Formats: sequence, C-alpha cells, structure tokens
Amino acid sequence: MVLVLLLTFAALLVVGTPIWIAMAGSALLTIFMDGVPLTVAAQRMVAGVQSFPLLAIPLFTLAGSLMNASGISERLFSFTKALVGHIRGGPAHTLVVGEVFLSGISGSSVADTAAAARVFVPQLEKMGYPRAFGAALSAVAGTLGPIIPPSILMVVYAWQANVSLGQLFVAGIIPGLVMAGCIMGTIAIQALRRDFRPAGAFSLSTLWSEFRHASLALLMPVLIIVGFRAGLFTATEIAGVAAAYSLVVGMFIYRSIRLADLPAILVGTARETAVIIAIVAAASPFSWILAIEQAPQLVTDFMTSISTDPLVVLLILNIALLIAGMFMETIAIMIILVPILLPLLTALQIDLVHFGIILLVNLVIGQVTPPVGVLCFVAMAITREKLGPLIRELWPFLIALVLALAIITYVPALSLWLPKIAGF
Repeated sequence: MVLVLLLTFAALLVVGTPIWIAMAGSALLTIFMDGVPLTVAAQRMVAGVQSFPLLAIPLFTLAGSLMNASGISERLFSFTKALVGHIRGGPAHTLVVGEVFLSGISGSSVADTAAAARVFVPQLEKMGYPRAFGAALSAVAGTLGPIIPPSILMVVYAWQANVSLGQLFVAGIIPGLVMAGCIMGTIAIQALRRDFRPAGAFSLSTLWSEFRHASLALLMPVLIIVGFRAGLFTATEIAGVAAAYSLVVGMFIYRSIRLADLPAILVGTARETAVIIAIVAAASPFSWILAIEQAPQLVTDFMTSISTDPLVVLLILNIALLIAGMFMETIAIMIILVPILLPLLTALQIDLVHFGIILLVNLVIGQVTPPVGVLCFVAMAITREKLGPLIRELWPFLIALVLALAIITYVPALSLWLPKIAGF
C-alpha cells in the first residue's frame, strides 16, 4: 500500500497536480485498490479538519490581512529606517529590521515579502542598490514571518505534535533574531564590498516620532505573548483578539481601512485559509495509510540503524528537509512528515519544541530555494525582476540562512531558554 501511495503521489506532483489533490488522489486510489470503502477517506478528511486549534489559522490570517491593508508596514519600515538607516548599508538593514517587527504582526511570509518588495525595492533602487538585490533581500527577509510569532505554521505544528502553542511562539523569538542577525551580517559584508550607502544621519527626534506612529502596531506581538503567558486566552481566542485589534486600529485609529474594503479582505483571507485547510484535509487519509502501514516505525528503525546520536540524526533530517523544501509546499511537508517523525524524535529524546523550530527554519529556507521558491516568485512579480539576476543575489543569503539553521539546530538553548524563563 505504501509503495502505491508514494508512487501515485509522486506521479501526480510531476504532472503539476496541486498538492492537496495529489495527496487526496493517491490516498483514494490506495484505499480503493486495498478494497476499503471509499467512505473511509471522506470520514478521515472531515475528521482531519474538525479541530478547535485549527480555527486559529483563518483568524491569524485575517489579522495579518487587516494589518497589511491598514498600511502598517509603511509605518514600521519608517520606524526601522530611523533606527538603523544611518549605518552602512542602512536601507537594506532597515528592510530586515522592519521584517522582524512585521513578522510579529502578520506571521505570513508571503504577505511580508510582498510588503517589503512593494515599499522598499523602489527606495533601494533610488539609492543605487541593484533591483535584483532588493528583490532577493525581500524574499529572504520574508522567511522571518513563520519563525517570529504569531505563525500559522506554528499553529499547525503545535496541533500535530501536541505541544504548547504559547511555548512554541516564545521559542521562535530568539531563533528568528539569529536568522535576522545572519542576514544582516551578509548585508554588512556586501555593503563593504559594494560600497552601499546609508540612508542618512541619525536623529533621535525622528526616531521618537516614528516610534509613536508605529506604537500600536508594535503592541500587537506583546498582546499575543502576554495573553498566552497570563492564561487570558487560548490559541484560538488570541487569534480572534488579534483580528479584532487589527480591525479597530485599521478602521478607527489609522482610518486606512474603509468599510468597503472589508469584503475584499475577507475574500482574500478565505482563499488563503482554504488552501491550508484543503491540504490538512487531504493529508488526513494520506497520513492514516502511512500510520496503518507502520511507516513511522519503519523510519525510526531505519534512522536508528544509521545512528542513535541525536546530533547525527538531526543533521540527516536537516539535509532531507532542505531537499524536500525545494520541491514541495511547506504545509504539505509538515503534515506528511511530522506524524512519521514523532516516534523517532521521542525515541531519541529530542525536544519537540526545539525540533519544531528546526523544522520551521528548514521549511522557510525552502520557500526561497528554487525551483519552488514561492517567496522568490512573489518578489519577482512585484519588482518585475528576472529569476537569473535574483538568484545571483540570493545565494549569499542562502548560505547565511543555512548557517543560522546550523546554529539553531546545535544550540538548543536558543529555542528552549526563553520559554523556560517565561514559565512555559
């Protein structure tokens, strides 16, 4: 059964079938060939999405859509320009620091990349930075979105691995900053080599003014983390609070969202959510077949036959996940592989929160790695840059992200120290 399932799945992917149809179709064929009633597949798909924590996905998506529609990205980027724009390569550093703050609001790598490419690439071009450099940097900085909370990918992983979403949110903060630091280190090297200019002189009064303008946006991540830590909200409830907060700020304080804008925002949110939920539903019978065929145990036996050293196993998993990320959609990889890997992680006593961060970093690197680097295509569509020049500017940043992955993998305290201090 497993062989039929995987071969059918691979064949459907090769011919360009959408990932959720490939999973559902291969599962249906396998179930039919095994003589199991097809109603089992329908039952598994319905059961797969009947989970209260999954309600956080559309609510966090809506919150991010509302904040992006309110023009909050421009306010955040203006604040970070006043903060770091005066150093060498300041405009590029501004984009990365701005993405750190923006990631704490939207949690969507695609939305963050689009905002950065739209706002910053024209400004970088005016200051002599190549357009391809700005497009590549927008895509790379967008990888911070799923790592720095809130994060839709974290919601899915927490549901799958049965770990605390609040703990996972807090665990992503320092690794996200490590990734940002590696990206900014690459910018610093490029700025010295290519003589990139700063954006201007530092002004404390300008910094204070821009901070006041962006303060309500900066408050949202604090609201999320404090709400979790104080036990005021569940994961789903805090997502609803975030969406309501975004709506109030956008409509009644910034006054940048009109009532007429809401239908388009809601439709866009529904489309994004439908893609994720369709994958979750289709993966349920797919994962069920793997489970009854004891695929998790087979993977555990195979990996432990190679090595029982967690460090070696994590190295192998990182390589496998980086390769998978080049060809598959992030949510699909997570939903298929996490149930298979959980017994292995448990057997080797690898912390599931730490591995969750490792997994997410691998997946976001896949989002900027051709041939299926979705963030590269988002940046290309907005900046109208070609793939060749973008890839030439991209590779130093990919090296930086892989370096960050290695640090995060082999220094578990980066992921586990802050949740422990926060009392999770």
